[in-house]
Formats: sequence, C-alpha cells, structure tokens
Amino acid sequence: MKRGVLPWVVAILLLLALGCGGGGGGGIAATNVNFVGNVVWIETGLGTNPASTVRAGSVSTLTAVSDGFFSLDAPSGTAGVTVTYAPSVGSPVVQSFTFPAATADTDLGELYIGPQTVTISGRALDASSGAPVAAAKVQIAGRSAVSGADGRFNVANVAYSSTVTSIFRALQGVASKTGYFNQFFAPPSAAVGGVVDVGDISLSPQSNNNPPPPAGNVTVSVTPNAGGATVQALSGASIVRSLTADGAGGATMWLPAGSYTIKATLGGKVGTSPLTLTSNSQLANVHVTLP
Repeated sequence: MKRGVLPWVVAILLLLALGCGGGGGGGIAATNVNFVGNVVWIETGLGTNPASTVRAGSVSTLTAVSDGFFSLDAPSGTAGVTVTYAPSVGSPVVQSFTFPAATADTDLGELYIGPQTVTISGRALDASSGAPVAAAKVQIAGRSAVSGADGRFNVANVAYSSTVTSIFRALQGVASKTGYFNQFFAPPSAAVGGVVDVGDISLSPQSNNNPPPPAGNVTVSVTPNAGGATVQALSGASIVRSLTADGAGGATMWLPAGSYTIKATLGGKVGTSPLTLTSNSQLANVHVTLP
C-alpha cells in the first residue's frame, strides 16, 4: 500500500504548490517607471518655495526648492501627475499634467505652474503651400494640444501671471509633425480674455531646401574654456532662460524684446554682459568673459 500511495501524494502536493502560485496574492509585482522633471513658478522662473508636491496615484515626492527638480517612481502606464503648491500666503495651486501612458523612464521637462492659467491658440500651416497642417503636436510649458483639420489648435491650462509677464513672454513652444522640421514659437503678448493668440506657425516640410532657422535669436559665447557653463538670461532678478553651454562655450536662446543681463557661471567663476533687444525678431551675439 505504501508504495502505491506515495506517487499520488507527491502529485497532489505538486498541484497544490502550482495552484498557490496562481492565487490572488501570488501575482507578478507591478513594474515602476521613473519620472523626472522640473516644476517652475511662472512669476520667477525658479522652483517653488516652499516645495511643491508631485503626485501620481498613491505615490508622491517633493520638488527641490532651488530649481523645482523632482524624481518620482510610479507604476508603468501612468499617464499624468498632479502638482500641488501651497504658498505661505494665498490659496494653494493645484494643476494636473497629462501625457501618453509611460512604459519607460520619462523626462517630463519643465512643468510650469502659476496663479492663473490661459489658453494659447494659433494655427499650423505648411510653409510651402500655406495649407493647414492637421495633427501637428503643439507643446509649451508642459502642456500640449493637437491641431485640427483646419490647422487650428488650443493649448489649455498654460501657467500665467497677470502681474509678472516676463517669464511667460519668454516661454518657448514647439510645433512638430512627422515629415516637417520642428518650428519654435513664443507668446507674442499678454493674455486678452484668458487667451493668447500666437497666430500662424509655419512648418517647413523636410523636403524643403530652406529649413527653419535655429531655435533662438540670441547667440552667447563664453570664454575662456567655458564648455558646460550655466548660461542664464535675467530680467531684473528673474531668470527667464537657463541652459548649459556646449563644449565650445556656446549657447543659443530665444528672448523677446527687453533688457537683460546674460550671466555665465562655471566652477565658481561668474561673468555677465548686458543685452537690449528692441524687437522680438532682433538677432544678437553676446560675449561673456569668465575671470
């Protein structure tokens, strides 16, 4: 009897073990993806102080006060984050940002928040034919929209401040579509009735022998040996643009008409140079020398 029963006992135990693996508590753990980005206050061009909370579902993290940087691990398939900023004075600011469901680590870029929001409207056109460009993706300040059959688009909930507009005016948006060169743009004016009209954005087909110019009207050169320097454009005390110089110490940025200080920083060395632009289309070259 014992020799006949033993194989049955072993078989039953194996079936029970396999069955336990398929139960409610034994599934495969969810895979996380990492989101990074910067939450930027539209009135200063810097991170918020106190820090903001960035939340995706049940997970959250705080931003760095200096530049608004955050890093958040959330489940794969996450398609949005909510940013909450509670200033020391005034009402809390809560703004949500959506994006395609992420299945890999994702850089969300700069997510601008502010005391108000506006809609940025315009129209995407083919630079060669003048025909409307449908399904062009338009992105600015962490928001996006897609143009319709008539080429028109409306990017909603873009951060705005009616009291400090310099940072808003220096925002750089981009319109893109497969088969076309990217075209950059900036808000040309303050909001009227909660809307900022950027007009027509001409997209050049990649078959065109005359691609659009570089994304900037101000070229900065930093010397000596200034590759990797931090280059900033300041309007008063506000940082309206910040980027990293290339290996040769060069940087290109877009700035609207106004007076600025171009500041370069590298390894504790700081250099500045004044800049005045009299029109939005003016081209300028700025040289900054580090001591």
